[in-house]
Amino acid sequence: MGRYLSILVLGVAAALSASLLPQALVIVVELGGAVIPLLADTRGQLSLVMLLVLCWSLHASLTEGFVWALVGGIALDLLSVLPLGTTSAALLIMVYGINRLSQHLLRARIVLLLAMAAVATLVMAAYTYAALVLLGYTYDLWAVGRFVLLPTLLYNLVAVLPLFAIVRFFQRRLEGGLLVAPQSLSQMPDARRQM
Repeated sequence: MGRYLSILVLGVAAALSASLLPQALVIVVELGGAVIPLLADTRGQLSLVMLLVLCWSLHASLTEGFVWALVGGIALDLLSVLPLGTTSAALLIMVYGINRLSQHLLRARIVLLLAMAAVATLVMAAYTYAALVLLGYTYDLWAVGRFVLLPTLLYNLVAVLPLFAIVRFFQRRLEGGLLVAPQSLSQMPDARRQM
C-alpha cells in the first residue's frame, strides 16, 4: 500500500516544492531575517521530497524505500531542468545508505535521522550542482554554499522531525499497528451486562 501512496504523496510534495513552498519560505525568511540575520537574502529551499523519502525509508524495507526514491526523483526531475533520473539516482543511494545504517543502529534512530538529513542535504546539493555544471551552468561555490546550501540545511534539519512524526503515523496506520483505545473496547461487554 505504501508503494501506491508514494505516487500521490511525492507528486504533491514535488508540486508544492516547485510552486508554493518557495514563496512561503520567502515570507518566513523576510519575517525571520531580523531575528536570524544568517537567513536574510538567502535562496535556500526545503527539500520536502528528499525528507519524505528519508523518513519513509527509515522504517520501510529496502524495496519500498527504492520505490519511494524512484517516484520522488522522477517527480522532482519532471519539474526541474535536470535530466530525468538524476535526482532518482541520488535518492536511491541515500535510501540504500539509510537502510544499511538503520539495521545496525536500532536505538539511535532520531540521531541517525538528523545526521542523515544533514548528509543527504549536502550530497543532494553536491550531486545537483555537479549535474548542472555538466549541463553547462556555472556557479560561484561560495555564494551557493552561503546563500543556498546553508539555509537549505537549516530548513531541512528543522523540518525533518515533525515530518518524521507524520510519516511514522501513516506507516503505523498502514501496517495496522496503531490501536485506538484498546482498554475502552474491552470494557464494552461489561457495560452492556449492567444495563
